[in-house]
Amino acid sequence: MEWPVDVALARPVTHLPTGPWAYEVKVDGHRTVLWRTEDSVQLQSRTGRDVTALWMDLAVAGMRLPPGVILDGEAVVYVADGDRARISFSAAQSRGLSTPRRARELAGRHPATFVAFDILAHPAVGLPDLRAHPYSERRQVLVDVLAEVGPPIEPVWSTTDRSEAQIWFEALEGTGVEGIVAKPLQSAYTPGKRVWCVDCTISAK
Repeated sequence: MEWPVDVALARPVTHLPTGPWAYEVKVDGHRTVLWRTEDSVQLQSRTGRDVTALWMDLAVAGMRLPPGVILDGEAVVYVADGDRARISFSAAQSRGLSTPRRARELAGRHPATFVAFDILAHPAVGLPDLRAHPYSERRQVLVDVLAEVGPPIEPVWSTTDRSEAQIWFEALEGTGVEGIVAKPLQSAYTPGKRVWCVDCTISAK
């Protein structure tokens, strides 16, 4: 797989689809692809820009991944909000638009978390390109590999229960969760295509 990789996209919908779908919480951060190379970690933005220097804390954490693993996800920043923490888009934006030196200062105050929602490659288990595999298989590979890594790299919450996804969104309102992304269980990871659906105004219908 060549750097930078084109990412899959979502299209807005007014209601979540029903059927054989998975539903994930949509967190408010910076879309980022994390590459674990043979001897380092690189991070790219949605547009393919190298943003490693801006998210160096995530790059360091990514060294715990097996070489060759490529993750798609969201770089987010948690900040204190009363007696709980919430995801702050403005904090992520400040990091993403800063200089490398300023990014290190910001990371010292508010370390980043990488919320992974897909895995594109895992050569160590014979899967150098997972994009053609169904979502359900990619999800299991993602969960398995991250079980050995831990925070600040974590899998996104995912369920196949539409009602549960609605409860998540309602319960997490105000915490930096901005919607639900729905993905067909049998869908491939299709670069540049809007196969996924995103609903930011969930109703019970």
